[in-house]
Amino acid sequence: MFDLAQAPRIETARLILRGWREDDFEAFAAMMGNAEAARFLTSDQRVQTRAEAWRDMALFVGHWALRGYGLFAVEEKASGAFIGRVGAWEPEGWVGFELGWGLRRDYWGQGYAFEAARAAGDWAFAHFKPQRIVSLIHASNTSSQKLAERLGMRISASTLHAGMPHDIWEIARSDWLKTSQPRAMA
Repeated sequence: MFDLAQAPRIETARLILRGWREDDFEAFAAMMGNAEAARFLTSDQRVQTRAEAWRDMALFVGHWALRGYGLFAVEEKASGAFIGRVGAWEPEGWVGFELGWGLRRDYWGQGYAFEAARAAGDWAFAHFKPQRIVSLIHASNTSSQKLAERLGMRISASTLHAGMPHDIWEIARSDWLKTSQPRAMA
């Protein structure tokens, strides 16, 4: 079983990817209560109540505990603010070993999602042995589609998820590693 106190801490130029803390909840609940931010992060494209956000945060912590990896809490170095969640996970019955991302609305458009996703993907490939990473992206989510393209991912299949059209984007381990950059970890 994974010791949550041992969750890795990854530093990029502007961000810290780390394990979840209870004091992340208020910012996470606010993020999931924002219609734009929650639109592609929930199965029904609606905002979450505080109780639903708490259950999601507990799901992320539980995934770390059970599988030894998961979605990191993302913190902006300059301010110490919680700005989102990014990482690799594979809940039971999922489409594959997924790299997922979601940021608070006020942090969009600053390159943070790419910076965090790149670092999380580098960590996942360095510590686990998937032959590919996938991202399940709603067919209307053009921002995430552009990010997936920047990461070198391509559409491999289309599917319905929660009754809505999604594309499965993927990148092979060998292709990811060709562009990998060393990251600081504590």
